[in-house]
Amino acid sequence: MDQGREFNLKSAVEGFVCDVRTEIPDKNSEYKIWLFARKDLELTVGKFGPQAAHAAGTCMVLTDRVNREVTDAYLSQGQPKITVAVDDEAALVKSVNLCKSAGLVAVLVQDAGRTELEGKTLTVGAVGPCLRSDLPRAVRDLRLLRSE
Repeated sequence: MDQGREFNLKSAVEGFVCDVRTEIPDKNSEYKIWLFARKDLELTVGKFGPQAAHAAGTCMVLTDRVNREVTDAYLSQGQPKITVAVDDEAALVKSVNLCKSAGLVAVLVQDAGRTELEGKTLTVGAVGPCLRSDLPRAVRDLRLLRSE
C-alpha cells in the first residue's frame, strides 16, 4: 500500500476522514459506496443526510463483518461515495435487489415516519463498498442525483 493510502487508513481509524492521494484514481479501480436516492420524494437536506448515513454506515458494518480487506481498502481510498437517482420506490428496491443478486452488500433504509414523511417509507438504498465493475449493468448506468 502506498504512503497516501496508508495515511488515509490510519487517519480514518483515528477518526479523521481524508484523502491525501495526489493521483486521480481510475473509476474502475476504486472501492466506492453508491447511494440510491428517490427522485419522487421531497426530503430536506436535514432528512436526506441521516437517511444516507444509515445506508452507508450499514453497508460499512456489513462489509467489515464479511471482508475486512475490502473495508480497509475503502478506508485507505478516502471513503468515496456517489449518489445516483432512482425514479421511485420500485426502482429503489429493484436496484438494491439487483446488487444483492450479484453477491454485493446492499441495503434499503425505511424511515420511521415521525418527522417529514407520513408513515413508514423506503427512502434510500446503498451498495458497497465495491468496485464499479462489480455493479450490475443497470446500476452502473444510473445517473448522478442532481438538484432540480
